[in-house]
Amino acid sequence: MGRDKWFWTLFGGILFVVGLFFFAASFGVNLFADPNQLEGGSPLLFAAAGIVATGIGGSIVYFAWRAAARDERLMQIGVPVTATVLDVRRSRLEINRQSRWVVLYRYEYPKGQVREGKSGGLIAEEVMEFKPGDAVQIKVDPHKPEESLFLGRA
Repeated sequence: MGRDKWFWTLFGGILFVVGLFFFAASFGVNLFADPNQLEGGSPLLFAAAGIVATGIGGSIVYFAWRAAARDERLMQIGVPVTATVLDVRRSRLEINRQSRWVVLYRYEYPKGQVREGKSGGLIAEEVMEFKPGDAVQIKVDPHKPEESLFLGRA
């Protein structure tokens, strides 16, 4: 996840704070506004928008940090393994008008068990050097061999 963790944390954090603001503003409107002056805008709409935005923002931050913790764990306890590139694909995700790419790879761990994995989102400059059949370095969780972390060129 790397650099993208900070993007998702910032994006989710902003959404979380905006949601809290909307939720808090709805209480201010309910307590201090004259109901006769509220022209069509219900304070409950602000509260609902605040709850939704806070929930989505909090979820984004949670999943970003969970993925980062997984990557950190694999860096510490992962077993280095050489994998073979199967394909390089463009992701549907763009961040700051830069497309993200994923490297699909196949590895064998433990001996005889063939598994597949994919990298996190990478920018074009990072994946230009990879083509099917290339050897890449990954780390595999010794307790959950289906979990792997893409490191780059072997």
